[in-house]
Amino acid sequence: MVTEVGRNSSRCACILLQPNQSLSLSGNLWVFVSLVAVSLGISLAFALAGAWMILPFAGLELLLLAVLFGYVYLEGTRREVIRISNERVVLDCCKGHRQQSVYHREFARESLAVLVRMGGSATEPASVSFSGPEGCLEIGDFLTDAERADLVRKLGQCGICARREKEFRLQEF
Repeated sequence: MVTEVGRNSSRCACILLQPNQSLSLSGNLWVFVSLVAVSLGISLAFALAGAWMILPFAGLELLLLAVLFGYVYLEGTRREVIRISNERVVLDCCKGHRQQSVYHREFARESLAVLVRMGGSATEPASVSFSGPEGCLEIGDFLTDAERADLVRKLGQCGICARREKEFRLQEF
């Protein structure tokens, strides 16, 4: 999702990027607990019937399921905040329940280039990157193509124009 949190002027804004998380933490826990109950119920029934070797495999299955549910939840809580001022463009990325910072990058506004790699459709971008002397960084990699197009439009409203390219090319030096 691309949400404009605040706009001070036509050149200054705050844009929040976050993945679409359709299920809350409590919903995820209910799904996980129900899968654990079904798996343990089936494996205990087989163990009582004499196939006790199913229990370690059921335990491994539940461990893998717990790790995957945790990973999906952690990625779903990811947030990227773009703060645009007259001098700088600041990008902060955080994830997790406590919103722990993953990275913080600052770009000078006058030297910032927004590179948009176009996908199969002429109107929907496949990736959006900030590039400048400070480095190059892809933003919103969890967004859909339509949401990336909305992000490019919102950046354009702030006076940050994007350069569209058909594809990135690898240059050997």
